[in-house]
Amino acid sequence: MVGIICTVALQLVNFVRSAQFNEDMVGGSVALLAQRLRQDPGALSELSSRFDADISILPLAEGPVDEYQQNRLARGQLLVDTTNEGRTARLLYQMSDDELLDVQLSTVTEVQAQASAYLLLEDWQRSGETIEAFIKRMQPRFGFPLSVVEIDQLFLSDSDFARMQYGDVLVRISIEGQQAEALAKLPGQPRALRLGPIDAFNPYSWQAIFVIAVIGIMLLGLGVYWVVNSFEIRLRKLEQATSRLAQGHLSARVAITGTDPVSRLGQAFNKMAEHIQRLISIQREMVRAVSHELRTPVARIRFGLQIIEDSVDDAYVSKQLTGMDSDIQELDELIDEILTYARLEEGGPLLDFQKVNVADVAVQVVEEARPPAHVSVSYAGASPENAHYAEVEPRYIHRAIQNLVGNAGRYASSRVRVSCTIGTDTCRVDVEDDGPGIPEEDWDRVFTAFARLDDSRTRSSGGYGLGLSIVRRIAYWHGGRAMVSRSEALGGAKFSLIWPRRHHE
Repeated sequence: MVGIICTVALQLVNFVRSAQFNEDMVGGSVALLAQRLRQDPGALSELSSRFDADISILPLAEGPVDEYQQNRLARGQLLVDTTNEGRTARLLYQMSDDELLDVQLSTVTEVQAQASAYLLLEDWQRSGETIEAFIKRMQPRFGFPLSVVEIDQLFLSDSDFARMQYGDVLVRISIEGQQAEALAKLPGQPRALRLGPIDAFNPYSWQAIFVIAVIGIMLLGLGVYWVVNSFEIRLRKLEQATSRLAQGHLSARVAITGTDPVSRLGQAFNKMAEHIQRLISIQREMVRAVSHELRTPVARIRFGLQIIEDSVDDAYVSKQLTGMDSDIQELDELIDEILTYARLEEGGPLLDFQKVNVADVAVQVVEEARPPAHVSVSYAGASPENAHYAEVEPRYIHRAIQNLVGNAGRYASSRVRVSCTIGTDTCRVDVEDDGPGIPEEDWDRVFTAFARLDDSRTRSSGGYGLGLSIVRRIAYWHGGRAMVSRSEALGGAKFSLIWPRRHHE
């Protein structure tokens, strides 16, 4: 396609170039004719015979009706047209305000070159100027060079030299046919007036090739841009669908059109998304079914224990039943933690983000905290009355802070401190304790599900290894992260939640 367009463009360029070439070649001769006819209108028949052409003078009203051509004539330019199915060339030139010179040529031979040379010599003789000054004045009218050369430098044969001595105009054409020139001896001088050399029209000049190369490069560039841009748009849509899938929108799909690589990639993405959605759906159903099946026997056991407790007066048995009731309560809480973790881990929940005073939520968690008797929980952050609002899911942020406070309370020696900072772009909640802290090599592992650094399962330390994992997932779904470090103020562990103040889809 680019080759075809470039070929057509070359033809159009050469059409314009050839028209300009023809105007340049005959423009000087027509200007000489017009000048001679202004001086001597009676020389019309003689000039027609010299040029072997049909020359006439027309009223301006009989000229072209096209406004563009009229403007060109008014500017002194030559109009070249073909008639009689291209066998006749018609030249129009405006001689005066109300007259046009009309020259019609059926054949172009050396006769026209000889006639132009004779007219130049005659006008020079009439002008009284030096030949150099005359040529300098006439040169702008011609599309080829005019010059004066020494006859000795022309390498003429004896016959050609004799013809020039007798006043003939010598027309020479190169063997390759690519150049031509006309030579006329200056009267009384060993010099000759040269018209040319005139180069033949070259349809593959470097100017034309340069224009076509530029057009071809531009077309190729546009084609490449169109292809790359279409691929980029479709890849961007695939990226958006991937981002939505990563955010928990499991129904995200991409539209597929065609069979190109991007379409095949989109088809593979859709199959992957369907497979993931099916697996997560099965897993969710399994977790719900298992939790339901676990809660039912746990409820029956608890009901049975309550009946036994009401019917037994033995202190030892009552103590054992109380311990069993605590175990059942712990199992019930473990089931709830597993469900929460599964809901956060498997594909992401559908969060309802609202503008909330996070500092107020932190204060509420501190007030609701039930730490061991030897541990006190305090709030030391920004005042809720002066805090900025942030876009969060209030239930899950409450749960994350609650898990951090509960975890700190289990390991603190005596103090737990909660602070909240709401900046221009981010929110931060820090929970610190004065416990033994966490070794730096375990900072990454502490957020792993079911990870317990002390490998204990005693009621004194409590926990199931899911609380911090839930915190990490809540921070993730809010576009933030959860971190652990050492508290400089209290000396124990310091857990931090950081997330953007404004939610972005």
